[in-house]
Amino acid sequence: MINELRMYTTKPGKMHHVVNASATVAQKIRNGDTYGKLIGHWSSELGRMNQYIHMWEYSDVEEMRKLRSELAAKEDWKSKFVPLVGPYILTQEIRLLRPLTKIKEPTAETNIYELKIIKLNIGQAIKWKDQFLDIVSNLEGTSLNVGLWNTELQDPNEIISIWSHPNIESMSIHWEELGKNKEWINFNAYQENSVKYEESIILRPSICSPLK
Repeated sequence: MINELRMYTTKPGKMHHVVNASATVAQKIRNGDTYGKLIGHWSSELGRMNQYIHMWEYSDVEEMRKLRSELAAKEDWKSKFVPLVGPYILTQEIRLLRPLTKIKEPTAETNIYELKIIKLNIGQAIKWKDQFLDIVSNLEGTSLNVGLWNTELQDPNEIISIWSHPNIESMSIHWEELGKNKEWINFNAYQENSVKYEESIILRPSICSPLK
């Protein structure tokens, strides 16, 4: 099984238009999971602005390519959806991800999501994953590590981590309290020499997102 993470930058003021069109018009054309299983569907709140982000699941790369080609060839996709959003999309980033954990469902009815992009020094991705998974259960509470992935394409030295939080305030409290956690302190000491760059984007789920 693989996941595909798609990140789009929209023109200022057009992000919600693009997200809503994708959540309604595109989802109707997609006919449920016919062209891939939707994992999450979000818009950015903090971090990178004007971001429309979604994640899909496929059995393998061949299935992903086949289904995406079939979707792109559909007349409704070409005539009803692409013209609706195409003029407002500035950039596209696509990552092919290998899941390192099973996806966890948040217990709260509504959540915000924190997408972390962690770029590591060469050869450090597996060690980082092992050390993180050794302690993650002791880091969770109302905030939950929903999933962890290693990027296959573009950058194999990159880890994608998604956290859920009930709200922005609880997210801030979570990370502040972890600053006193001995395991987290020791893990951060390791990260000083293994992580080149880390970015967080705070996301809000759309009306069609399975991860609410």
